[in-house]
Amino acid sequence: MTAVTQNTVAPTRSRRWTAQILSLPVLLGCALVCLLFLVTSRGGINPLADPDIWWHLRNAQELVSTGHFVHHDAWTFTVAGRPWINFEWLAELPFYFAYERLGLQGLYLTMMAVASAIVLGIYSLAWLRSGDWNAAFLATFVGIYFAEVSLGPRTLLFGWLFLTIEVAILWNLRRGRDWTYALPPLFLVWINTHGSWFLGFGLMVVFFACGLVEGEWGGLYAVRWTAAQRRRWLIVIAASAVALFANPYGWRLVAYPLDAIVHQKLGVQYIAEWASLDFHGQRGKIVLGVLLLFGILQLVRRRRWALEDLAFTLLAIYSAVTYSRLLFLAGILLMPLLAIDLKGLVMTPYEPGRNRPVLNAVATAILVAVVALACPSTRALHAGIAQEFPEAALPYVRSLAGQGHVFNEYHWGGYFEWQAPLVEEFIDPRADVFVQNGVMQDYVKAIGGTDTFAILDRYQIRYAILMQGGSAAYLLGHSAQWKRTYADPLAVVFERVQPGR
Repeated sequence: MTAVTQNTVAPTRSRRWTAQILSLPVLLGCALVCLLFLVTSRGGINPLADPDIWWHLRNAQELVSTGHFVHHDAWTFTVAGRPWINFEWLAELPFYFAYERLGLQGLYLTMMAVASAIVLGIYSLAWLRSGDWNAAFLATFVGIYFAEVSLGPRTLLFGWLFLTIEVAILWNLRRGRDWTYALPPLFLVWINTHGSWFLGFGLMVVFFACGLVEGEWGGLYAVRWTAAQRRRWLIVIAASAVALFANPYGWRLVAYPLDAIVHQKLGVQYIAEWASLDFHGQRGKIVLGVLLLFGILQLVRRRRWALEDLAFTLLAIYSAVTYSRLLFLAGILLMPLLAIDLKGLVMTPYEPGRNRPVLNAVATAILVAVVALACPSTRALHAGIAQEFPEAALPYVRSLAGQGHVFNEYHWGGYFEWQAPLVEEFIDPRADVFVQNGVMQDYVKAIGGTDTFAILDRYQIRYAILMQGGSAAYLLGHSAQWKRTYADPLAVVFERVQPGR
């Protein structure tokens, strides 16, 4: 009898696992990842165009080769020896090791692995809130467009991944699953990975604060924490705060986000992704349409709102409108809430009993094949880099090592640090250290044609590597003090021929 029972149970369990793996939710998740790959490689995005990745690789190389954390600038002549905090050191290592093993493909695959995890996380959050996989798919489909703003080999992706995990912990708590003990370790890793931990800590405090009141106000309600829950929350928040100090820079890394907000406004102004969302552009119009749809659905569905959901929604909308960089944040917080209102609106909720395992298996195999074909080749990645960075000029730029100070384009600085590390360059995309020491202000004036010659004289610049067609390139091209010594379709190099002005 026992043998018969075992023989009948085993196939049942096998069929159960097969049904889960070949289910519609898994197929939809694969479709979302496939869409992400297509958007990144075929949607007009240059996947490795981010200028920060190069100085991240240089920092990681320094850490791995010497075993010492970077505490002072050693890459530029303008701020050489000045204190600097590498607040993203842990996130740099995966990209560095992937690059060492697989080159450009390693950078791309690391980026896509983290981005895919975030998309699947949003998909899971949307299901958690709506209880329907179809609605979760539709909401996440929209969310990919929000995430597009930060797609690239960026350390920020790890920050968004941790935020997704945090939101999952918070929302599961309201459903009786308490995983808050994982928050302190999460923040310990997060602070060593990216400064976005500051947003995550704020969300945690807001979520806790919303449970300090109770009541109903029309369609809005709040549920107060029990005394035991409040005590646990205070312990979790305190432990998370203590965990923040487990980093190689101590209190300075904890205080860094506040310093960035107060003292680095010029860097924020100069970086385009920190600008307000442009509602005249395509992205702004689509985001506005999604927000209007979100508002209309509230009028139609008239569902009740938890106070913490309203707080997260207002924070997400404000952040996305004020800083286009934070559209990703809005995608993580808003799309799961949007899924609640999409449930049953377009497609009937998913029913496991109507699953088609064979059809799902075929469709999943096709999606996997599409993902494999969508991955750009090393040659394509290389071509994309050559469009954004002065690769053709590298042999000439390397020959300038030890020849004197070099003025360079801001977004090319990291690339030169990685590809021509001996060149005495002016600036790189680490805005903070240059803002703090006044170099950013001088750069903006010089590159924009204001006091260009005076600033080049002050810093004793011998060579200037500039983008073709820029204001500074025009001025130097028409000055008797400078002569053009190199040019290609992207970059031009000028050498000083007369001392002073």
